[in-house]
Amino acid sequence: MYVAVQHRISDPEKFWQTAEAITPSLPSGIQLHHCMPTRDGARGICIWEGESVAAIKTFLEGHMRNYSTNEYFEVENKDAIALPSGIGART
Repeated sequence: MYVAVQHRISDPEKFWQTAEAITPSLPSGIQLHHCMPTRDGARGICIWEGESVAAIKTFLEGHMRNYSTNEYFEVENKDAIALPSGIGART
């Protein structure tokens, strides 16, 4: 399933440093497809893929809860305008 996460970031420097550090070693079953920050880094929208919203939330909150407030919701890929690019995809 695809999950969109809207981040409202209180500490952009720490948030984006942490994001960069965790992305290369995502747990099995979780994949990041897109991540789009605002210019100032205070907000971001990311598209994830995983077995459930809860699985992605559990993973991200373990790393990001001190730097952001996050909203999670399931989204459909079949009606998307662009297909996921595979950013952070496992090979």
